[in-house]
Amino acid sequence: MRDKKGQVNTLAPAMMALIFAGIVLILGIVVMQELRDVDTLKTSTTVTNETGIYINSTGDTVATKNGDKTVNFVVTGAWNYSDGTVIPAANYTMDATTGVITNATSVTYSTVNISYTYDLGGEAWDGSNDTLSGLGTFADFWEIIVLAIVITVVIGLLLVVFGGSRKR
Repeated sequence: MRDKKGQVNTLAPAMMALIFAGIVLILGIVVMQELRDVDTLKTSTTVTNETGIYINSTGDTVATKNGDKTVNFVVTGAWNYSDGTVIPAANYTMDATTGVITNATSVTYSTVNISYTYDLGGEAWDGSNDTLSGLGTFADFWEIIVLAIVITVVIGLLLVVFGGSRKR
């Protein structure tokens, strides 16, 4: 029954493994972010005179129109489909990361022709982007992981204290 306090040192390798896993996870996230930001993995594409876009308060997603995983949207021109009137850039906003175009004023446009440019990601870019999106949901399970670790440590300590042979 002596040296029971020394048996707590068996938890040190488990704690070091958890710290190492955290460092590797953070390093992996940083590497994936850098890979996604490499410009050579993306190709610039121009779309001219696309029809059927709506500019209103709810927004219209240009990204789903072309069906690709795209970034860096820039509108180069927009005009009314029915009469060809140019829509001033001050009348709409474009989210560069999602491709959603919305009106910036109270004026709405039901059918618009639009020209824009965007970067289309290749397979490596798509993979790194999907990985980053998946790791973004990792924090949702953090409480469960910490709870499981705490329960494991408590059970380990109980086994150290109450387990083993009893010599009297």
